[in-house]
Amino acid sequence: MIRSAIALIVALMFAWTAPLGASLRAQDDTPTVSKQELARSKFKDLTERMAKLMVALQPTEPDTSGLLGAGLQYVKEAKIPEEMERIRTLLDRESWDDALGAIAEVRKKLQKLYELLQNRNTDLRKLMEEIARLQAFKDRVDQLSKEQAEEKEASARAERLQQHLKDLEAQKAKAEALLAEQKQVKEQTNQLGVQALAEAAKPLEQKEGQLKEETDKLAKDLEAIEKKAEELRAEAKAAEAKAGEPKAGQPKAGEPKAGEPKSGEAKPSEAKPGEGKCSGSAGKAAAAMSQAQQQLGQKKPESALKDQQQAIEQLQQTVQELQKMTEEAQRELLKLPFEQQAKKQEDTQHATDTLAKEMEKSEQQQNENGEPKATPGKKRVQQAVPKQKAAVGQLKDYKPAKQKQQDAKDDLDAAKKELEEALAQLRQQLSDEVLKALEERFTAMLAKQRELSLQTKTLDKTRQNLLTASGQLPAALVEKIQGVASGEGDLEVEAADALKLLEEDGTTAVFVEMTGELKTVLQGVAKRCRANETGKPVQEGQAEAEDLLTLLINSLRREIERRDGAGQCNCNGQPPLVPISAELKMLRYLQERVNKSTKEFDGKAAELKASDDGRAQSDVLASKQGRVQELMRKLAAKLDRDADSGESR
Repeated sequence: MIRSAIALIVALMFAWTAPLGASLRAQDDTPTVSKQELARSKFKDLTERMAKLMVALQPTEPDTSGLLGAGLQYVKEAKIPEEMERIRTLLDRESWDDALGAIAEVRKKLQKLYELLQNRNTDLRKLMEEIARLQAFKDRVDQLSKEQAEEKEASARAERLQQHLKDLEAQKAKAEALLAEQKQVKEQTNQLGVQALAEAAKPLEQKEGQLKEETDKLAKDLEAIEKKAEELRAEAKAAEAKAGEPKAGQPKAGEPKAGEPKSGEAKPSEAKPGEGKCSGSAGKAAAAMSQAQQQLGQKKPESALKDQQQAIEQLQQTVQELQKMTEEAQRELLKLPFEQQAKKQEDTQHATDTLAKEMEKSEQQQNENGEPKATPGKKRVQQAVPKQKAAVGQLKDYKPAKQKQQDAKDDLDAAKKELEEALAQLRQQLSDEVLKALEERFTAMLAKQRELSLQTKTLDKTRQNLLTASGQLPAALVEKIQGVASGEGDLEVEAADALKLLEEDGTTAVFVEMTGELKTVLQGVAKRCRANETGKPVQEGQAEAEDLLTLLINSLRREIERRDGAGQCNCNGQPPLVPISAELKMLRYLQERVNKSTKEFDGKAAELKASDDGRAQSDVLASKQGRVQELMRKLAAKLDRDADSGESR
């Protein structure tokens, strides 16, 4: 029953493609865009029904559910919905030939989907199932890594706050010690007698100088403390904005926030580093100490006492400001919800543990099905769990767990990398299919082009002796030339299809350009043949098409042979269809063609160059040279990225 339902759904897929292609050729009264939109809608309905069936059949018919899952994965990898949307755009533009080529390509993909759903293409099914399995694991690992990073950052912030508090306490202790010493020096200065002034002033002068140096250093240290406080305030604001709601312990709207003064109280300093109240008052204290030192050196204790008192007042201000900053940091630390952090970390730990078990179970199922293989990233996911558990314990003890959380994140990132590498290898298999399909297509095109080229030469020789009395070509000869034109037009459609495959792949720039050039050459040859031309321009165009096809085929064959010998893919992400060396050879060929065309144009008479047609040819040449330059720039950028990637690895 389920199989018949699948067959019925697949039949709906194929129902639209043939009538739509026929409609384009016959130009019937029904708008083709409407038919394409109907086809797209039906296909969307199909995939939605497949998704629902996949879920519904999972408990009772897991094999059928897996088959549907593989089909949905293929739809995603083959980008069929995007292709249908592109066809609609081409129809809107009335690009009938390109639309027909795109339709043919979609039909091929639908044929593969049909075979997959009918369980005829078991290799493709297994490939899609494995891609879907690993992609699901990779997505979950990626999400867990992001969650772990957020939790680690929360711990890091708590750790920074705790260190900031320690620094504040240490600087406050230094300021208090300096204050006590300054009071003592002032008291000793106040007790100086006139007779003993000369003997006692010298050590006090030296002590004042020492206090001044230490206070200068304190002022500089406080600048760093104030800068750190500003950074922590910015972090707190960013965290609140990200959370989107008040943190635990934060007052309701309209009430002052924790850490902010109530009405009538002074606000904590928000001055720039070097201009803060702490560093500023410490700097003023140091300046006053310097004045006091000079006064003592000049035997003026009364004047020194005034400066010493000013230094004391400024140090008292420094201590008060440090106390405010300490209280502010303590309030921020209390606002950090360690219980909530512990709960989030515990949730992440459970999710990671669940994923590890599912990866283990999936691996066992693979082995039971006679396909022994390890699940990439499984061990690293398992290794992350005890580290997350340790982090939970630390957070429950109100201790930051940044290092344990970072270690767990490193494990998850390593698991993600293993999964990405495995997926890249699987997707390379899909890329290999594209590579072989292109090689087969171009080989068939070359054989056909050689046949057409030979026919053209024969027809060109024949026509010299078959002109009618009126100077016209015989109908039979015209029919044969039009047959060549039709063949060249078919090759142009084939080139358009190949171009679409390369554009879909998206990993090559020059191959796309070369195939586009091939399409243009074939289009020009077909146009001349439709005008019953068989002479040198047509034959040169056919020879150029053969050269382009030969170059494309040779590059593809070398890459196929290289891959067959290389085995594993050493690439990250989607593997490139062809190596950059092949792209460079193609680019050299394009440059040689531009050079050849430029020489031919340069050999023309001056009056031809100055004509409208000559200027148009000049513009075309400039455009082609610019395109080669742009492709070279892209390849250079690609080489730089590959080099950077190699260094990072």
